[in-house]
Amino acid sequence: MCSTGEGQSHSHGVLSEAEKTLADLRNDLSEVMGLINKFEYQKAVISGADFPAAGEVVHTLEHLLEAQKEQAAVLIELINSIDVTQRNMFEGNGQEHEHGEHGHEHAHGHKH
Repeated sequence: MCSTGEGQSHSHGVLSEAEKTLADLRNDLSEVMGLINKFEYQKAVISGADFPAAGEVVHTLEHLLEAQKEQAAVLIELINSIDVTQRNMFEGNGQEHEHGEHGHEHAHGHKH
């Protein structure tokens, strides 16, 4: 058994319910971010188009973008409520890296 640090234990190779939930939420976030990219691209293309409904389409895409960005924010909040390490990174309590310093060894064993 392996301790997860919060009083829970699980066997190696078996995801906890929290880990399964995080995986699902991250997949959802990935899909939402893909839609945001798609709508941003479509908005840029259509805003330069010359057809009668172009303005209406762009306006609708703006509303869809806003809704997707709100969904992304909600998903990030949910993920952060479960994943303490990630939450700490968002709050600046994680191990911070200097953006200009790459190629150095970190205490936790990875390189940039």
